[in-house]
Amino acid sequence: MQQVVGLDIGTSAVRAAELAINGRRPALRAFSQVGLPPGAIVDGEVQDSSAVSDAIARLWRNGKFTSKSVVVGIAGLRAIMREIELPWVPDEEVESAVRFQSEEVIPFPADKTILSTGALADYEGPDGTTQRHVLVAAAHRDLIDGVVGAVERAGLHVERIDLVSSALVRALVDSVPEAREPEAIVSIGAGLTVIVVHQQGRPQFVRTIGMGSNLATAAISSALDVPLVDAETMKRHLGAAEPQVRSAERAVESTIGELVGEIRSSIQYFASLPGRSPIADVIITGGGSRLRGLVEQLQSQVRIPVRFVSPLSRLDLSGFDLSPEQAKSIEPVLAAPIGLALPEPNPAVKKFNLVPPEVLRRERKRQLVKYSAIGAATVVVLLGILSAGRILQVHSAQNDVTALRTSVAGLHGLIPTYDKVVRVNSELHVTEGQITHLVSTSVDWPAVLAELNARTPAGLSLTSFTGTAVSGSTSGSSSTTSTGATSTGGVGSFSVSVSGTFPANAHFDPVAEWIDSITSSTMFDPPSVSGVTNAPTTGGTTVSFQSTVSLKSVALVKKASS
Repeated sequence: MQQVVGLDIGTSAVRAAELAINGRRPALRAFSQVGLPPGAIVDGEVQDSSAVSDAIARLWRNGKFTSKSVVVGIAGLRAIMREIELPWVPDEEVESAVRFQSEEVIPFPADKTILSTGALADYEGPDGTTQRHVLVAAAHRDLIDGVVGAVERAGLHVERIDLVSSALVRALVDSVPEAREPEAIVSIGAGLTVIVVHQQGRPQFVRTIGMGSNLATAAISSALDVPLVDAETMKRHLGAAEPQVRSAERAVESTIGELVGEIRSSIQYFASLPGRSPIADVIITGGGSRLRGLVEQLQSQVRIPVRFVSPLSRLDLSGFDLSPEQAKSIEPVLAAPIGLALPEPNPAVKKFNLVPPEVLRRERKRQLVKYSAIGAATVVVLLGILSAGRILQVHSAQNDVTALRTSVAGLHGLIPTYDKVVRVNSELHVTEGQITHLVSTSVDWPAVLAELNARTPAGLSLTSFTGTAVSGSTSGSSSTTSTGATSTGGVGSFSVSVSGTFPANAHFDPVAEWIDSITSSTMFDPPSVSGVTNAPTTGGTTVSFQSTVSLKSVALVKKASS
């Protein structure tokens, strides 16, 4: 879901609306307005930048908007829209082609003009060549720079600059049938009146009149010799029975007549243009549209239906606390900020963007810095996560080593309890370094010793033990052991010295017993025996021999622990 804020800088106030664009019905999330001192904006241009930027900053504090990137609307005597015909050129060359003939259609110096264009349609000209129908928005650079400066000084970022006339169409026009006749939208503000004629949502004609409801305020102030503040209050209460208010009504009659005459002339001029259809009706909006007697005079002079349309009717208001009385009071001034935030519903109409190139570059740089910072923060977080994981791995390995050392220590504690290995205890202490190496390999030496103890036949005892693990090889391969010897199978091996004293008349062979017992283990391969000696002793015979045993894969730690 996208949050978009439209900012309208009018003659008497700055207003902003924030919409949530979610692909369905746009939702109003915030709206606020802050008044401007007289003279801060004249004919749509910023005259007091400090006053305007202060008002915008207050507007943002009051409205609690979630974004500081804004779509700004402009209107004024130096902001225009034109339709022109061009020989066919590619889309990327349309603006250059318009600039080439800008002196014919744009009344500003070329070096002082900010342009935005959109190709509307292609058609075949009288000579058979393809022509392009192009909509052009243009504004004097001084007007643009004043608006951008005030907005940026308020701490906001200009994402797009659009014409208020285009925003009015987006805010007040629903999808209409193909055969719908042209419609005029008249927005009467405090200092300007914007007239835009559209057909099926596509602007065709725009005129800005340098007068609005402030003329009525000035007429009351002059006729009754009261301050402008008091005259504004009287203007809002026209129709009351007080004698002073009746005098105010008479004072504004000529002003209303003058404004209505300008609107009528604009509508008649459009209808006189070649290929244009008559205007079917007039939509009226703006703070000055509620001026008493204006709609009645306009209706009688243009002789076509005049109606109010609420810009709120197309929005989801469920997330915005607004009473019917509040909605009625702000409806006239909502069309411009809402239209600036709305997406373009007509795919044939391209949204204008009159942001100067250097501001676009600055904004792109800001966005790059912003996203770079986000990326850097993300990398730091990922590195932190990876480092934490690595630390956990190290801690786990340390815990495993500690547990293994505890097991070895336990094994050392158990060795004295076994008579068969008591005599090798001192030698194991001497070879502690070798045992430390052995327990760091993959062979489960404690299990090997336990199995060897269980398989040693009665009467035999071990007088020495040497274990060797195969390094970097699997069972069945020939590899170099950790002691430098060569093994021809298994995961390791051990060599032991074995001896025992037996009666002279014993009917078994201790060596054969040893071989059979070791061979029966699933952990050991059949042993080899060498150096067998039989030494007579008092009452018996002492048998001594050496034996080497290869270990099977079950002697590995992971096998033994599975």
